[in-house]
Amino acid sequence: MGVRRAYHGIMRFPRLILVFLALTWAFVILYPDPAVLVRSVRNTVHPNIDPASVASIARRLPSDPKAIEAYVLDRQVPYAYDWQTAGVPWYFPTTREALRMHYGDCESRAVVLASILTAKGIPNHLYMSLDHIWVDYPGKSSNALENPGVQLAGSRNGHWFFRWPAVVNLRQEWADQVAMYWTPAPPLRVALLALGLLLIPLWNVLARLVAGGGLRRRALPGAPLALDELGGKRAAGERRRLRRRARGAGFAAHPQRV
Repeated sequence: MGVRRAYHGIMRFPRLILVFLALTWAFVILYPDPAVLVRSVRNTVHPNIDPASVASIARRLPSDPKAIEAYVLDRQVPYAYDWQTAGVPWYFPTTREALRMHYGDCESRAVVLASILTAKGIPNHLYMSLDHIWVDYPGKSSNALENPGVQLAGSRNGHWFFRWPAVVNLRQEWADQVAMYWTPAPPLRVALLALGLLLIPLWNVLARLVAGGGLRRRALPGAPLALDELGGKRAAGERRRLRRRARGAGFAAHPQRV
C-alpha cells in the first residue's frame, strides 16, 4: 500500500516505507559511494592474490613464511581500521590497493601476505572467522584468533568452503564488532546516522504535530476533516446512538412505579 494518510499536505507513511527509508539512510551514510561496497563483496568472493604486484618485495625477503608474515604485519601493512584507510566501516581491497594504502586491517594484510607467499612458491590458504581473515601456511602456529575451531570459511584452490565454527563466543564477537565498526567511526558520520535513524521512525508523529492538530489531530476551525477523522466522528456518533437505544430499552423493560 502506498502513502496512507495526509495531514494538511504532510504525508504519513506505512511502517514498511519507514523501515526502507531508515535502511536507505544508513546505507548512504555508511557508503556514500556504493561502488566501494560492490568492490568489497567482489574481492571477498574472489580474493585478489596478485604475486606480480609484490614481486620486488618477495625477492628481498627470506623464504621463511613466519619471517615473511612478521614483515608484512610489522612493516609492510601496519594495522589500521577501514574507517581510517577507506572511509567506510568495511572494505576488502585488492593487493595493489593494500600496498598503496600501506595500512590496513586483516583483509589487507591477508592478501599481501598470500601474494608474497605465492610469489615465493610457498603453499598457502585463506581462512575466515566471524570477524577475522588470515593466511595459513606450512608451519603456521595457531593462536586465539587463528585456529581451526573458529573457522567459518576457507579458500582452497580458488574455491570457498563454509562451515559453522566449533567455537563461538557471542559476547566477545559483539565486543569485537563494536571495536572494529563503531568505535573508530568519524563522529560526524555517527551523528548523521543517529539523527536520521531517530527522525525517520518519528516521521508520522512529526507529521501530525506540524499539521497543527497535535497528537489528537484536532481539526482547525473551518478546515475540512480528513477521512480518518470523519470516520472517527461517525463511529463515535454511532456508539452514542447505541447507548441511548440501550438505555431506552432498559427503561421500557422496567417501568417506573407510580
